[in-house]
Amino acid sequence: MRRKITVTLAIVVVLLFCVALYFIKFRGGNACSLVPDDATGVAVLDIREMVEESDIDNAKLKSIDNKTGIDFTKRLYCFLTKNGNVGIAAMVASEDDLDAGIEDKRMRSGLTFGMVGSFLTCHDDRRILLMGPMASINDEALQDEMIALMDKENSKCSLLDSLEGQESPLAIRMTVETLPERLRNVIMPALSQGFDLSKVQIAMDTRMKEKQISFRTRVVTPSSVVNKYLDELLGCLKPMDASLLSIKSPSPVVWLGMGVKGDKMLDALRKNETCRNVLLGLNMNIDADMIIRAIDGDLYLNISELTMHRQSFLLLSHVTDMEFMKNRNDWNTVGANLHIGMADDNTLYVTNYTDYIPNTAIFSPNVTLQTSYNDIKGSKLYLRVETESLLNVAAPMLAALGYSKRFYDTIGSVSAVSFRITDDSAWLEVNLNMSLNDIIGKWIE
Repeated sequence: MRRKITVTLAIVVVLLFCVALYFIKFRGGNACSLVPDDATGVAVLDIREMVEESDIDNAKLKSIDNKTGIDFTKRLYCFLTKNGNVGIAAMVASEDDLDAGIEDKRMRSGLTFGMVGSFLTCHDDRRILLMGPMASINDEALQDEMIALMDKENSKCSLLDSLEGQESPLAIRMTVETLPERLRNVIMPALSQGFDLSKVQIAMDTRMKEKQISFRTRVVTPSSVVNKYLDELLGCLKPMDASLLSIKSPSPVVWLGMGVKGDKMLDALRKNETCRNVLLGLNMNIDADMIIRAIDGDLYLNISELTMHRQSFLLLSHVTDMEFMKNRNDWNTVGANLHIGMADDNTLYVTNYTDYIPNTAIFSPNVTLQTSYNDIKGSKLYLRVETESLLNVAAPMLAALGYSKRFYDTIGSVSAVSFRITDDSAWLEVNLNMSLNDIIGKWIE
């Protein structure tokens, strides 16, 4: 009898030891091991590196009382799952602070589950995982998925592996399949047969300065079909010489410049059903095809007024010949109120406002674009949006939607957003009215 009791107790002890070993060994990994192996998008955020790169005042950061329970000195991982869930994985700094911010707590499989807003959370004493949005504490299927991720020993996610060695405070990698379906439906008609979206990845990394945040984007794919199509698309563009900046023009709200190879651009536009229909409409009024074919070099579009009731623009472009101008008397531009002509022997202009016709109106040189000259020159495409002007247009609508004064102040701290394409990458740059130090100070206050 005693022997049976001894054997039974030994088995129980061994089982308890195995359970303890299970939780210690298999739930003792880093936050990166919580990323699903088949994630369709991943992001790695290193706040400590972000602070160092942007030279933010540490004194201001220390005045922020972190009561979230999350360890922001360690990397945070975000991911997208195949079934559309968003996940956030992090290390725990204080389990007490963490539990204080979680509602409807309950235990399952040795983990604490609860809700933070619309996200379902689970954590042990080292790591926390949030998944949602629009999740429920009663969603057992999602709980099972989270338990399986917490039980993973390490990460085998190929997207995450591709970010190894990335020296950036924020690095993102996702497949094109993660783009909204509405956007994919616009892109797909223009793509050649055999174009496999699942093999196309978008890579993004950041750079930060006192008054500028830059995101560099690249398309990464092993598919020869995809690479051939991208080469064809970039083949429609050429580096800009930025010489048209010398022509005086009004200060822009939106400014778009690109180096265009007219023949190739026209062929590319005709492959897209939507663009083809627009071209057919334009050709009923002007010789749009002839104009596009004549373009060889820089093309600039300056939208200087953008309100609910008025949109004024000036388009300038280098052209190789003026053959299309022979038919100008037959064009029907009355309805669109267009003024089309030649600014000089090689420069076409199109505007809907007579005061913007080159060499007839007096404007001060555009200082904003002159200061961006180095970015514009050599880029294949450059788009700049003056955020403050757009905010003034959108303010009534945003107010009706109930956005707070803090939201306005935050958006108002962005002076401009620029996007440019170079030979090997695309860059998204956010220019600030104030330094990151001042922005953080306002939020602390």
